[in-house]
Amino acid sequence: MRRQHIVAIIALASASAALSSCGGSADLALRPDRSASVSVGVEVPAAVDAKLRRLASSDAGAALFDAKAVAASVGARGVAVRESVAPSPRAYRGSFEIADIQRLLASDPELSRILEYGKGPGWASLRVRIDRGSASALARLFPGLDGDLLEALQPPALYDNPVSAAEYRTMLSGLLGSTAARALDGLAFALSVSLPGAVLESGGDARIGPSRRSASLSISALEAMVLDEPVSLYVKWAE
Repeated sequence: MRRQHIVAIIALASASAALSSCGGSADLALRPDRSASVSVGVEVPAAVDAKLRRLASSDAGAALFDAKAVAASVGARGVAVRESVAPSPRAYRGSFEIADIQRLLASDPELSRILEYGKGPGWASLRVRIDRGSASALARLFPGLDGDLLEALQPPALYDNPVSAAEYRTMLSGLLGSTAARALDGLAFALSVSLPGAVLESGGDARIGPSRRSASLSISALEAMVLDEPVSLYVKWAE
């Protein structure tokens, strides 16, 4: 299976989980000094895994996610790798430390289209935005998105395939079968962000926690594969 390398973590992991028909989560903990920790977990349901391997010509025992490639690529960007493993052939788990998230984003023009970190007197902010214009950048950057697989799935978020989510769901049912399509219906990706101060402003799809020191968003795999509407989270907090 062809692998592609990443240059950073957070949004890349979320798009990988959604665009490769996985369920998963990413937890980002931000600190006042602009350092951050990231934990990522992705797992493909068995029913979907079997169909995807057939489309990608991948052996059943081979890992869908190249944990060593992720670790090598992330480490080369100056991000500390605490853990990067494939606990099963259809799952991935990673834990990372970022010394300066603002500097990391400033060093990569493609990633900065997806993530923005701002800082001013007494405040800092984070904006996440994934749309049809930026999804292709995520697919190029995250390892484990097989080119043949994406060509077979033709997700509208990546291809000029102007269909609705309902129409694409019907297409997937014909391609993957009804059992795998039903498994796909239950898949979602969740992003949660822990903040070093109380939320001052929020926007997009952000859901603010009761303590006002966290924000989250969730998107179904089908919605992410189509991206009729951009997925966005904005949060500004006191420092």
